[in-house]
Amino acid sequence: MRTGTPPRRPGAVPVSHRTAAGVLRSLLQAARTQPVVHTTTISATTSLVMVLCGGCVAVATLLRPDLPHTWPPLAVALSAVVGGLVLWPLRRRLRASHHLVVHPVTALVLGLGVHLDGGGTASATDAGLFAVMVVVAFFYFPWATAAVMTLFTLVVASAALASVSGVSSGDLVVLAGKLATTGVVVGLLSRSIAAATAAAEVDVLTGLPNRRGAENRLTAALAAHRGGTPLSLAVLDLDHFKQVNDSLGHAAGDELLRRAASSWAALLPPAAVLGRWGGDEFVLLARLDPASTADLTERMRSALPPGRSCTAGVTGLAVGDDLDAALSRADQGLYAAKRAGRGLTEVWTPALAGGQPWLESHPSMRSDSGSSGSSTPDSSGASSPSIPTAAS
Repeated sequence: MRTGTPPRRPGAVPVSHRTAAGVLRSLLQAARTQPVVHTTTISATTSLVMVLCGGCVAVATLLRPDLPHTWPPLAVALSAVVGGLVLWPLRRRLRASHHLVVHPVTALVLGLGVHLDGGGTASATDAGLFAVMVVVAFFYFPWATAAVMTLFTLVVASAALASVSGVSSGDLVVLAGKLATTGVVVGLLSRSIAAATAAAEVDVLTGLPNRRGAENRLTAALAAHRGGTPLSLAVLDLDHFKQVNDSLGHAAGDELLRRAASSWAALLPPAAVLGRWGGDEFVLLARLDPASTADLTERMRSALPPGRSCTAGVTGLAVGDDLDAALSRADQGLYAAKRAGRGLTEVWTPALAGGQPWLESHPSMRSDSGSSGSSTPDSSGASSPSIPTAAS
């Protein structure tokens, strides 16, 4: 048996160095990633922070008999609680830009509370809540904005502590270091999580959002829909996709999916969402009325490789619409278009809401991605199994 350390191959990189390089690359990638937090989540979290922190300070104020004046800091703490309670019902209406005001105002209120504590351990302890402000800033905002918010928070904290007794310049240096370190660490960790989450929501084959990613984007768009701008949802199926897999192999089917995704993505209007829902089924959300979205699906059909087609169902979306209900309506349009011969787009109307009993006797028409796909030539008349090069 050989013992000892085996000789290193010429040019080999030690494991420790490779690990360090990998960690460095991960940190650099995380630094380039932007936080992905929905505005409703930002508003809800801000409300929760204000209520919890304000409530804790209020209780602590009542338990501090050595405070020179109890009511001023108590009033500030209770105002934070009230502000958080007011913010909660508005969480779905606020935009990200509103928090550029809410965040610094909250820091100012906290600074006022630290000042009114009168110094000593009360002020020093309450000043620790400034770290919470830094944490949420690096979760909410891009690096530059979060850095500005952190600098503002540090200035407020320093001014509040410098205005009371019992706090030295060394304490301020420690506070500054704690806030800066907290911000950098939380910023890197939150962005690493955001990068991992984003990767988990991407379909590896097409590069489009997968079902999970598309569902998150659709849900967020519906929650943010306020009317004024029309919004429509479409469901698209590649016609006779199983026939491609069966006759040419799954590699050809994968290539067709990639070409469809690439050509369709190039046609999308601003702010549109295109995702792979599963198999050969795609979903499309566009800020267009149903008729215009139907026209868009016609252009998407024309962009497919020659001899290939797709069928689509479209529905309009109203304020407060439910995603499952909207998908059901789009599906009803899709099934009606398949029943009419495929290679068509059907816009949903209430007349289609009576159900599709024909699906029970024609289950293969629900999706071509399953094991019972139809082998009928598509509506364009193409029945050749070959997949020519993508249309320009």
